[in-house]
Amino acid sequence: MGSILDFVRNGVVLGSAVLVAGLAAAETPVLDVDPSAGCGTRETPPPQQFRVSGVEREAIVVVPDAYTADQPHALVFGFHGRTNENTQVRRYFGLERAAALDAIFVYPQGLPDETGNFTWADPGDPADELRDYALFDLILETIGEAYCIDRNAVFVVGHSLGATFANSLACARADEVRGLASVAGGIDPAQCPEDVAALLLHNPRDEAVPLSEGERARDHLLTQREALGAAEETSVGGFDCRQYSEDENPLLWCLYSQDFTARGRFYPHQWPDGASETIMRFFRELRD
Repeated sequence: MGSILDFVRNGVVLGSAVLVAGLAAAETPVLDVDPSAGCGTRETPPPQQFRVSGVEREAIVVVPDAYTADQPHALVFGFHGRTNENTQVRRYFGLERAAALDAIFVYPQGLPDETGNFTWADPGDPADELRDYALFDLILETIGEAYCIDRNAVFVVGHSLGATFANSLACARADEVRGLASVAGGIDPAQCPEDVAALLLHNPRDEAVPLSEGERARDHLLTQREALGAAEETSVGGFDCRQYSEDENPLLWCLYSQDFTARGRFYPHQWPDGASETIMRFFRELRD
């Protein structure tokens, strides 16, 4: 049986007809579209503030220019790390430029802790109820009521601390999240109600989030699965990966070795070249 990513190799994506044929050959079911309550409603200015537990929270909500209320769109969340706010990671991730599907993008803003760095949880939060799961829930509900989204095409992306949160959220809300993509993240392990498709990228030389943390996230997501096929070596968007399971919820574990920035600084914790394009293609295939 072929992988649903058999047609993504070294950054080359074949035509949609070939992709669909490949998916059919792999006996991978095509997910039904689940339109939100906002489909068919009048377009309104995108909300930017969300009140959670008495606290006013902010998020950048980006609606595509070609948005129409009769077409369900994917919804992509991007979570920033400990030291960069949402305006910065929006540029850093470059997901909108790399978008391979019609999507609304949301970049929530974390809350600062006593050191001034950002957090997505409070000390002592149980792994299955981190503080900002409620923020995700409210944004998803609010955007779904105001805009036409496909509830079967909700995706989460994160880097560093944001990757740890995205990994944890995708597990805890696997019944809401179709796909996960993260760079250099760990996990707050909890029981996943369902399998979630995941693309996990990590640099083995990362010193900010050690490889062992990424392996722990990978292993936790794998142990939640009822069945696993043999891991398969593959190349996805130029990344060397191991793919676990060949059903509609694959898990891809990808290592990269981009150790230096464009200015020559040693920084293996960075968002690697090609990650945004690979992530958005991954999400598109999960939706096709």
